[in-house]
Amino acid sequence: MSRPTVLIAVAALAVVLVGMIVIAQDRGPSPVTGGAETRVDAPGTRVESDNTGTTVNAPGTSVDTNESGTRIQAPGVDITVPRRDND
Repeated sequence: MSRPTVLIAVAALAVVLVGMIVIAQDRGPSPVTGGAETRVDAPGTRVESDNTGTTVNAPGTSVDTNESGTRIQAPGVDITVPRRDND
């Protein structure tokens, strides 16, 4: 497979992973919730969210969202997308 195809596949996998975690979190009780901060610990996956952003860590993959944008990291992949101002 070509490099762009692998990058797209890894990015899609990260998006699916985050989506599945968000859906699971909405359907069930959150293990730890307090104020404006949420933390979910599951086997192999950790999700932290607060006023500054969201971090998802899974084996080999990390997705960070904050005021500056989104960063997806996986083996051989490091994608940074700056936040767009909607002015």
